[in-house]
Amino acid sequence: MIQFSVSVKEEILSNMNSRPKCEACILGMLLFCKKLTVNNISFLAEHTETASFFAKNLSRIAGIDIGIGELEIGSRKISGVSISDKVAIDKIFSYFKLDKQKEHQRFDERLMPKAKLIPQLISGAYLACGSVNDPNKESHLEFVVPTLDLCNDLGLLLIDSYGIIAKQMSRGKNEIVYLKDSENIQDILTIVGAPMAALKHITVKVDKEGSNQINRSINCATANFRKSSIASKKQVDAINKLDATIGLEALPLELQSVARARIENPEMSLSELLEIIEPPISRSGLNHRLNKLIKLSENP
Repeated sequence: MIQFSVSVKEEILSNMNSRPKCEACILGMLLFCKKLTVNNISFLAEHTETASFFAKNLSRIAGIDIGIGELEIGSRKISGVSISDKVAIDKIFSYFKLDKQKEHQRFDERLMPKAKLIPQLISGAYLACGSVNDPNKESHLEFVVPTLDLCNDLGLLLIDSYGIIAKQMSRGKNEIVYLKDSENIQDILTIVGAPMAALKHITVKVDKEGSNQINRSINCATANFRKSSIASKKQVDAINKLDATIGLEALPLELQSVARARIENPEMSLSELLEIIEPPISRSGLNHRLNKLIKLSENP
């Protein structure tokens, strides 16, 4: 079975169906990749198709054939793209209007795509440094961002464009933009071009809520049954004690009827007892008489 996070990236790539979308996505991938300098562009991805998409589009822009390599980091196999050809890098920087004088790139008005292509820019950021947990396990989506400034830029973009307030934290040398609220995660998945993944997220949430509701109902019923059983045992013990000491015949008639009904039906709930007691009495009246029997057993 394909991992949920991988299926998200595959869905994103399947929706890159025009050059403007692809280029906005590539810009996002460049800004959030492992290294972006005038001397080297380095991109790593666990998803091979993501690395291929990056290499293919930059090959067209740079005018050279850019391949992908494979690295082993522990037990993981990582696909990588590394560009050190300065002429190719210069073409890429010029094409996307990146600032060659800056050590770290940021969102800048002159390089930002049109508003309608902002989703693809965020898609690129996600492909470069994003991940999402399987909703069956935990609601969590994050971007592992290389710099604090870019982390702030992404957070502000999500607020300004979509009203999504993401949380931020530091993890080692990286800054993290993350979301745990399932509705916001579903919104992000839809924005980046993975509506089917968002739908699955919604379905899992609904199933979980239904299961939780059933579990709460079962737990409540179990607790009520346990409570009822304890109360019934206390009542039966009290009635048996009275029968052994003074005899049930010595009790007032209204207490006798209740005592005999309970002793003969120890498993019944109060509601069920009310249906067999003659003459009929109210629930509070039944409670009062049972409590009176308990008190009498304590001081017969």
